[in-house]
Amino acid sequence: MAIDFCIANTSKEAARSENYVSLTDEMQDSLKKIPHKAFMELILDLDPYGDKVYSPKEIRELIEICSLIKSSIKEKRIILFSNQLQEICNSALQQNKLIFAVGD
Repeated sequence: MAIDFCIANTSKEAARSENYVSLTDEMQDSLKKIPHKAFMELILDLDPYGDKVYSPKEIRELIEICSLIKSSIKEKRIILFSNQLQEICNSALQQNKLIFAVGD
Protein backbone atom coordinates (compact mmCIF):
# COMPACT_ATOMS: atom_id res chain seq x y z
CA MET A 1 0.00 0.00 0.00
CA ALA A 2 1.23 3.45 -0.80
CA ILE A 3 0.95 6.63 1.18
CA ASP A 4 0.55 9.74 -0.97
CA PHE A 5 1.95 13.11 0.09
CA CYS A 6 0.26 16.16 -1.44
CA ILE A 7 -0.17 19.90 -0.95
CA ALA A 8 -3.56 20.97 0.42
CA ASN A 9 -5.31 22.91 3.15
CA THR A 10 -8.30 20.58 3.50
CA SER A 11 -8.88 16.86 3.14
CA LYS A 12 -11.26 17.59 0.25
CA GLU A 13 -8.50 19.50 -1.55
CA ALA A 14 -6.05 16.65 -0.82
CA ALA A 15 -8.46 14.09 -2.32
CA ARG A 16 -8.57 16.07 -5.59
CA SER A 17 -4.83 16.73 -5.78
CA GLU A 18 -3.10 15.54 -8.92
CA ASN A 19 0.36 16.56 -7.70
CA TYR A 20 1.56 13.99 -5.16
CA VAL A 21 4.50 11.79 -4.18
CA SER A 22 3.92 8.13 -3.28
CA LEU A 23 5.75 6.17 -0.59
CA THR A 24 5.37 2.41 -1.16
CA ASP A 25 5.75 -0.36 1.41
CA GLU A 26 9.01 -1.44 -0.23
CA MET A 27 10.39 2.07 0.04
CA GLN A 28 9.37 2.23 3.72
CA ASP A 29 11.23 -1.05 4.32
CA SER A 30 14.38 0.48 2.78
CA LEU A 31 14.01 3.60 4.91
CA LYS A 32 13.72 1.52 8.09
CA LYS A 33 17.32 0.40 7.49
CA ILE A 34 18.66 3.93 8.04
CA PRO A 35 20.46 4.16 11.42
CA HIS A 36 18.65 7.39 12.40
CA LYS A 37 15.18 6.02 11.79
CA ALA A 38 13.82 7.54 15.04
CA PHE A 39 14.40 10.93 13.40
CA MET A 40 12.23 9.80 10.50
CA GLU A 41 9.09 9.04 12.50
CA LEU A 42 7.16 11.67 10.50
CA ILE A 43 7.49 9.37 7.48
CA LEU A 44 7.76 5.90 9.02
CA ASP A 45 5.03 6.07 11.69
CA LEU A 46 2.09 6.73 9.37
CA ASP A 47 -1.20 4.84 9.43
CA PRO A 48 -1.50 3.19 5.98
CA TYR A 49 -5.31 3.55 6.17
CA GLY A 50 -5.50 7.04 7.63
CA ASP A 51 -4.49 10.59 6.90
CA LYS A 52 -1.92 12.87 8.53
CA VAL A 53 -1.76 16.63 8.21
CA TYR A 54 1.70 18.17 8.60
CA SER A 55 2.05 21.58 10.21
CA PRO A 56 4.53 24.13 8.77
CA LYS A 57 7.02 23.11 11.50
CA GLU A 58 6.64 19.44 10.55
CA ILE A 59 7.01 20.32 6.85
CA ARG A 60 10.38 21.90 7.63
CA GLU A 61 11.30 18.71 9.52
CA LEU A 62 10.28 16.66 6.46
CA ILE A 63 12.70 18.72 4.37
CA GLU A 64 15.48 17.86 6.84
CA ILE A 65 14.48 14.19 6.76
CA CYS A 66 14.72 14.21 2.96
CA SER A 67 18.28 15.53 3.22
CA LEU A 68 19.14 12.78 5.71
CA ILE A 69 17.62 10.14 3.44
CA LYS A 70 19.61 11.33 0.43
CA SER A 71 22.86 11.18 2.39
CA SER A 72 22.09 7.73 3.82
CA ILE A 73 20.57 5.68 1.00
CA LYS A 74 21.78 5.33 -2.56
CA GLU A 75 18.73 3.59 -4.06
CA LYS A 76 17.57 5.65 -7.03
CA ARG A 77 13.85 5.30 -6.25
CA ILE A 78 14.41 6.46 -2.66
CA ILE A 79 16.48 9.44 -3.80
CA LEU A 80 13.79 10.32 -6.37
CA PHE A 81 11.10 10.09 -3.66
CA SER A 82 13.18 12.30 -1.34
CA ASN A 83 13.76 14.91 -4.04
CA GLN A 84 10.07 15.00 -4.98
CA LEU A 85 8.90 15.18 -1.36
CA GLN A 86 11.37 17.97 -0.67
CA GLU A 87 10.06 19.91 -3.70
CA ILE A 88 6.45 19.48 -2.59
CA CYS A 89 7.34 20.58 0.95
CA ASN A 90 9.13 23.69 -0.29
CA SER A 91 6.22 24.48 -2.58
CA ALA A 92 3.71 24.06 0.27
CA LEU A 93 5.68 26.48 2.46
CA GLN A 94 5.85 29.03 -0.38
CA GLN A 95 2.10 28.74 -0.99
CA ASN A 96 1.34 28.87 2.76
CA LYS A 97 -0.35 25.45 2.54
CA LEU A 98 -0.02 22.16 4.39
CA ILE A 99 1.10 18.66 3.44
CA PHE A 100 -1.33 15.77 3.69
CA ALA A 101 -0.20 12.15 3.87
CA VAL A 102 -3.12 10.09 2.60
CA GLY A 103 -3.29 6.34 3.12
CA ASP A 104 -5.36 3.89 1.08
